[in-house]
Amino acid sequence: MTRRRLYFTVTAGRSGQASLTEFLQKSVPGVLALFEEPQVHPVLPRFFGDLERRFRRRYVETHELLGRGAVLRAFERADDAALDQYAARRLAWLDSQMARHKADICVDVSKYFARGMHRAIARARADIGIIRLVRDPILNMRSFLARNKDFGLDNVYPDCEFNELRLDSSSMSDGELYLWAWCEMYLRFDALVREFELDPAVEIRTEDLNDPTALARKFSALGLPAGRIEATPPRNTNVSQGHGETIVRMADVETFERFRDRLSVKERQRISYFDEYDPRTRFAIASAA
Repeated sequence: MTRRRLYFTVTAGRSGQASLTEFLQKSVPGVLALFEEPQVHPVLPRFFGDLERRFRRRYVETHELLGRGAVLRAFERADDAALDQYAARRLAWLDSQMARHKADICVDVSKYFARGMHRAIARARADIGIIRLVRDPILNMRSFLARNKDFGLDNVYPDCEFNELRLDSSSMSDGELYLWAWCEMYLRFDALVREFELDPAVEIRTEDLNDPTALARKFSALGLPAGRIEATPPRNTNVSQGHGETIVRMADVETFERFRDRLSVKERQRISYFDEYDPRTRFAIASAA
């Protein structure tokens, strides 16, 4: 019997998940690529549809099955027993989806994996592969701010003692909170690879999604049997959902610099992305606007 292969993304979100899912679906034969599933698709209209969505998110396609809600609270308590249960349910659900679609490979493209149940899943399935899906941190922050969501819905706060990067959040702006989440997901990827010796573990940057040759190399490193990868325009779900373009201004660069100044030299050195990252040069045109 062929062993089903599972891959998970470690990402802050707003980093090209929809585009990656589309590339996988088009280019990797036999893959089941899931984008933040299970989604809720109400069948009732308008007001009743909102009620149905809330009911199903609470009892059917639950927050916990997705990887948030009580999962975040369990992570804050370091309640490994509860996290093991949530991880077992998630893995059973993924296995059921693979059986339903007759797929031997599943890539779970979701920001929720690394929010709380990541270590529990790695304990249960040491043969998983992981993908660090990463976008420029300032663009990532700006994209999240445009959505005006409750930060605590999908994240623990920086003060949690079980974070990789523990900071006092009492004086942080919303933008700094999202920059912390970016750093935390970056470091959780490194911690998972180190603790569980996960292989394959590959970084895909958002700009790779615009380069079929680079993406083909990444898929090969992951052991994914990709066919021809066609260049396609990047998908911006903020635009399609009415949140507008992601435009960086000087104030955003200054927010990043304030956040970076909170980090010690040792903490900065742990984030290799920052080694050659110069946002004032990177966003020279946008910053002058």
